[in-house]
Amino acid sequence: MTEILTHDNRQHVTVAPTEEETDRIVERINAIGPLLRENAVIADRDRVLPQASVEALEEAGALRIACLKRYGGHEGGASMLLRVARTVGYYDPAAAWCTVISNGSVMLANRFDDQLLDEVFAGGPVRMASIFASPQGTAVPENGGWRVTGKWPFASNSSHSEWAIGILFIHDEHGAERGIGFAMMRRGEYSVEDTWYTIGMRGSGSNTMATEDLWLPPNRVITFDQLMGMGPETDPEATFGKRLTPHLTMSTTIQAASMGAATAARDFVAGVSGKRGITYTHYKRQNESGAFVQGLGAASTKIEGAQLLLERSAASIDAAASGCQPIPLEERARHRGGIGHAGHELVDAVNELCWLHGTASFGETSLLGRMWRDVNTGTRHASITAPMGYELHGNALTGTEYISNKL
Repeated sequence: MTEILTHDNRQHVTVAPTEEETDRIVERINAIGPLLRENAVIADRDRVLPQASVEALEEAGALRIACLKRYGGHEGGASMLLRVARTVGYYDPAAAWCTVISNGSVMLANRFDDQLLDEVFAGGPVRMASIFASPQGTAVPENGGWRVTGKWPFASNSSHSEWAIGILFIHDEHGAERGIGFAMMRRGEYSVEDTWYTIGMRGSGSNTMATEDLWLPPNRVITFDQLMGMGPETDPEATFGKRLTPHLTMSTTIQAASMGAATAARDFVAGVSGKRGITYTHYKRQNESGAFVQGLGAASTKIEGAQLLLERSAASIDAAASGCQPIPLEERARHRGGIGHAGHELVDAVNELCWLHGTASFGETSLLGRMWRDVNTGTRHASITAPMGYELHGNALTGTEYISNKL
């Protein structure tokens, strides 16, 4: 990783981390894998990650990937986060989801001004949550700052976050709406309401963040363009972590949890196929059946294809952040189509694995059943769902207006 000091003595990173740096984190994740897998059952039951899992992820370095190097983080890019989160997801998809959300929220925070970042990361890397779609609050100017009220549902990792970002409408002093913005809030300035009741990704603790009549200093609220725009992506003075394109990075890496889960499901089905028979047939072992073996190979190929699409997107993001040329909109749209297709393939693969394994897949304590629930839930996230991704790609192919300005 190439580093220089800027005129204000802050570290300026110019390229993505090396593969060796990522290898070291992945090795540490595999070491805590048994703990994560054991605690995944508890997370699913309690609808939140156990503290022991959070601490293990922190110790392994998984929660400091997006934090800038100057504050003790890895200042990793999309490829590092994708690979690390995929590894976490192999043991606990919900823990991988929180890993991506915490790092992705820090990546968003990196777009705020340096003075605020010096405050937020004064003690080193922090855990974060964020909602950056569907504005659910308001910021009104008051006494040189902002008066903020809002409620943000489905805020993953909110139970363990130390800071959070909420999307809202910015008003002027007369109450007129002036656009969309984002507010940065410290733990204690927002509450967490217990609203996360789902059948999948239960351990992500994606509850509702809320605040009312909260006064924030001026640099804690920024506009949509400041957070999501391409300005930092063209700035030669910006450090690597600030140049990462926000929405595409989040969309690419959030699919990692389902990718890890699908891989674990495949390995589980393959691993027991030499012990289980096929009911109402003469097969004493599943792996004696040509139909089973072929089906397993087909499901595995879908998972591998999804991985290639996500790795392609991550590599494009990191390459662009290493320079000052933003990814063209048509390429972003193509990646969004690939991200959606990856999720579609992961769902199909896990469904096929359940057909192959049999009815036992849906036992209440089945690992395969839990992976099926997590994958089918996680891939339906609005920013990665296949139909919207396909349409965005189609917009680029036909030259029609994009259905979203979050590319």
